[in-house]
Amino acid sequence: MFLLAPLSSTGVDFPLCLVSFVVTGLLAAVALVDALARKPVSRLRLLGWLVYPLAAVALLAIFLTSQSPANPLFRLRFELSRRALDAAARAALTETPPATPGWVGLFPIQRIEVDQQEVRLVADACGVIDECGLLYRAAPLPRARSKTKVKHVEGPWYHLYAVF
Repeated sequence: MFLLAPLSSTGVDFPLCLVSFVVTGLLAAVALVDALARKPVSRLRLLGWLVYPLAAVALLAIFLTSQSPANPLFRLRFELSRRALDAAARAALTETPPATPGWVGLFPIQRIEVDQQEVRLVADACGVIDECGLLYRAAPLPRARSKTKVKHVEGPWYHLYAVF
């Protein structure tokens, strides 16, 4: 349950993934020692231990692929937040966005940037020092984008990955 919030966000940052991976490894070591220390050695406990290496592999796979709008947990969070996101984008285009916006739907937004007809809702750190968030643009995207990767989510919404 602890990982549900970061895995459904716009991006997963490296420190959180590293800490989760190390903690999973430590729990795996403790569980293996416990399973082998009991006499007789239980096959059921050894099979139960396999959950930890599988969880570690899953964490690694999620970290490598979660900065994507294809992440089903992100999609669910986006759909549940859609009305609030639309309202925040419209408000940002017509008035000055707040300096510290806080939550927009289920996303904690660090800052809102407006550039002509484009609204960037920067939500999370992702990778090591990069930023992820959502981009709203009703008009087609210009082809050239420096240090920014965008992937279409739905309608005028795009997943934003801003490289530092």
